[in-house]
Amino acid sequence: MATIRAVVDAVLAQQAESLHPSTFATRRIYFRHLVELADEMNIGEPCQELYDAFVSRASTVDLRFQLYHTVKLVDAAAGTKAFNPEGRLYNEPVLPTLEESRAALNGMAFPLEDGTLDVGFLIIRACEEMEYLQLTDSTSGQYLKAWREFYVDSFLSDDTIFTRAAVMAFIDRSTEMLNSGAMAMWKWKIRRRASLVLLEVAETGRFQWKAFCSHHVNCPDEGLDGLRLQYVAFVRSRNLEESTVSLHDYSFRCLIEETGVHTLSELQELRPYQVQQMLTSLSERLSINSRGTIFPIIRQVFIHLHAGGFISNDLSGLVLTPFNQKSHLKPYLASSDEEKVYAALKEAPYRTQAIMRLSLRLGLRDCDICDLQFSQIDWNKEQIIIEQKKTGKVIFLPLLEDVGNAILDYIENERPVEAKGYPYIFVRSQAPYHKMRSMYSICSKIYEESNVQTVNRPSRGMHVGRYTLAHDLLKAKVPHQVITDTLGHAGKESDKPYISMEEEMLRECPLDLSVIGQKYWEEGDGIV
Repeated sequence: MATIRAVVDAVLAQQAESLHPSTFATRRIYFRHLVELADEMNIGEPCQELYDAFVSRASTVDLRFQLYHTVKLVDAAAGTKAFNPEGRLYNEPVLPTLEESRAALNGMAFPLEDGTLDVGFLIIRACEEMEYLQLTDSTSGQYLKAWREFYVDSFLSDDTIFTRAAVMAFIDRSTEMLNSGAMAMWKWKIRRRASLVLLEVAETGRFQWKAFCSHHVNCPDEGLDGLRLQYVAFVRSRNLEESTVSLHDYSFRCLIEETGVHTLSELQELRPYQVQQMLTSLSERLSINSRGTIFPIIRQVFIHLHAGGFISNDLSGLVLTPFNQKSHLKPYLASSDEEKVYAALKEAPYRTQAIMRLSLRLGLRDCDICDLQFSQIDWNKEQIIIEQKKTGKVIFLPLLEDVGNAILDYIENERPVEAKGYPYIFVRSQAPYHKMRSMYSICSKIYEESNVQTVNRPSRGMHVGRYTLAHDLLKAKVPHQVITDTLGHAGKESDKPYISMEEEMLRECPLDLSVIGQKYWEEGDGIV
């Protein structure tokens, strides 16, 4: 590296051509002070230690600015990549413009090969691909900040060329910081999501919004990750729902992480005790319902890997689906708890109020509330007309006053303006403003805030509202046919599970137990 005097002379030569003589004369004083400090500290080349000592001399805001600017110019000329006292580079790498990115990517085929493109061009492409989401300025800024941090990391390692391994390493470093307490969860999430967006753009040239799995499970080896991608492609070729494909992907990652496998050769020699270790760990982490979903998929993964010769022994038989005895008793809210929920709704967001009233007052299923469209509400005739997703049966429900008012309050006061023209009523509160996929989180939160307990068994799902309505109708002795029509059941057999809630009638059904222990025959008389 050139000496501090040589670098300063080169910077001054450039400054002399662009600055007014009086300004240049002032600027030259600060550079002379920097050289003098280097002599005092016996430092011959530009370095972080020299810069820190020089900037620390600032006693006023104006002087601080001048010293900062001096160091910034020297750092740029010397290529020392030094950090200012705030922890940022004096000279951060500049991302390319949109026009430069388009020119660099013009004619390039996707998926991109590693080592063929500066990652800055890909970052700008990712920004352009996410514009359709209409994210808020703050959210867009968080994504861009995460990408800049990755770009700076690459710049500091003297390699800004895109590779998938570099992106995954950035995620791993962020995870280590999260686990050590050096990074907040929200920042880790945005870094990870921004990285996954970048990988998807590198694969397809596009980005389609989706919910990424929040649990960080990563295949540690390129060979294993290639095998994972191969398996995901195989699953996708079976025309399964994308959500199902994601479950298979998650299950594959869990298998790799929980068995402690790091390479393809280790996978080849996988042993039963490692499978047992995986099942034990997942059982501690997953609920019984989740285990009933994930374990069968892991069994399919083992079958696939054995058939393809990636595992020596067929270990699928070691993975058994957990037994989950389902109760036929339907959970519902007692009248007192139902009142607590309505009281809590008065302070809840308009969207929550509307959703919960549709559930409790009309008994709509989660999927039908998610799919509710403006065209399905007849405000003039005060009715809701929907074709149920589960049964395909069309039902006509009264638009009760409190339900209609709650929906209207949400539409007028809380529904995002950006979603205007979107056919579905209930949308995400943040961009992208798509329809909601599930109401469970909203429902469970209001039940928790209300401090209520369901009768028969614990439950927090949207079906509690449906069961509560059925219980209220049975208690009011409403004819079963009316209940069937209200709930939109396809047949009378569908009503049987609800009979367990008709307590008064069930009390008349049990047999008298007084006959137990009585003798009806004498010895030798035969059985009567």
